[in-house]
Amino acid sequence: MSSKNDNSEGLFGTVKVGFGAGLVAGCALFSSFLSIDQQINIPHGTFYKTIGIPFGVEGMGAVAIGFMAHIIVSALIGIAFNLAASYWRTFRIVTVPKGILTGAVTGAIVFSLAFLPMHTLIMMPMIETALNSGDSMLNILPDEKEALATLLINNDFVLWYSALLHVIFGSVMGLMSGFLLHDRYRTVERIRSFW
Repeated sequence: MSSKNDNSEGLFGTVKVGFGAGLVAGCALFSSFLSIDQQINIPHGTFYKTIGIPFGVEGMGAVAIGFMAHIIVSALIGIAFNLAASYWRTFRIVTVPKGILTGAVTGAIVFSLAFLPMHTLIMMPMIETALNSGDSMLNILPDEKEALATLLINNDFVLWYSALLHVIFGSVMGLMSGFLLHDRYRTVERIRSFW
């Protein structure tokens, strides 16, 4: 497992590919995040509000902050994924199927190491506190409180659905990385045309 990065496009090219692949994957899953709300019969954007409310924002501002946070984090994950893939020879995305597979594994890792602890230990307790506290600084409307309470009740569904979406996100990110990096690794010798 070599740690020498010998690609001719350099670090900036790898960062650009990761940024683009992460943005495309994040935007591709935008409607899937809205489907979580629809499947548990709460207003669209409530899932994004779970990110904005802990920041002290309510209403459409909370939805906007949640959306922007997801897109920014998607781009950062794409950059980290492509930097790691270009640095270690074993993980280089020399074919599109390998990109999809390594991307799916990356999505599962991001879910396990980043989303799950943040969701369970930070976001949900802050939302519970905002809902249960009478002297909260936020002025959450009764309809929003009901929607957030429904989201808390269906937390298991949200976690399973989020795990699936993280794997799909990683697969789309790997697919896009494979498409964008195809020319860079065209001359690389392949084992069984996959690795």
